[in-house]
Amino acid sequence: MKTKNTLFIAVTLICLTLSCTPKTDSDTKKSEVTKTVNTFYQSFEEKDINLMSDVMAHDDSMLSFGTALFDIHKSWTEWEENHIAQFKAFDRATINSTNLNVYLSKNGNVAWFADITNWELVIENETIEINNVRITGVLEKRDNVWKIVQIHASVPQG
Repeated sequence: MKTKNTLFIAVTLICLTLSCTPKTDSDTKKSEVTKTVNTFYQSFEEKDINLMSDVMAHDDSMLSFGTALFDIHKSWTEWEENHIAQFKAFDRATINSTNLNVYLSKNGNVAWFADITNWELVIENETIEINNVRITGVLEKRDNVWKIVQIHASVPQG
């Protein structure tokens, strides 16, 4: 009888241990993705290409669209060159997120986001407000760090 009880207790403990295995913490991952997106916004506001570089993938196949008709980047190099030039074109920028939504893939290694932002740019002492700028992007967890692998910004017409 003692052997049956010991075996029952051992099996029960093994089952309890296996059922307590940590699962993907989606709230933590979403928080990490949100932080990465906010760091991207901060890099733009601070005109800091190195900070931007930290959160972006440096893939040669990266494809991104900006708000201008010909604002297309087909690699990290093109993106970097374009944004260094953009940083020189304005004195100050503020990006206010108004509706950031973050989603995760089932395996938790890919995320995408959609946000509506309001921008305030200062160019030669003139303030320009651009509201309802839509920003979407895809992030991938690489070496335990979230990287933006695709991003798109657009200004709605009307």
